[in-house]
Amino acid sequence: MVAYVVHTKMMASGDHEVHVEGCEWCPPGEQLCKVGEFDSSEQAFEAAKKMYPEANGCHLCLPEHYDLS
Repeated sequence: MVAYVVHTKMMASGDHEVHVEGCEWCPPGEQLCKVGEFDSSEQAFEAAKKMYPEANGCHLCLPEHYDLS
């Protein structure tokens, strides 16, 4: 299982970035909220979108969920 976190501060783009815990692009720990541990990134995103509907993936650690639009 992999642990996921979400940035609690909204980015300039209007989204909240989701990261694999430990990603080098993660903001400081006090700006992160644990999403949980999941077997797949799809499960993690379902959970993250319940917390922050505008969740977006980190371009480095979750490029399959990174949306430029």
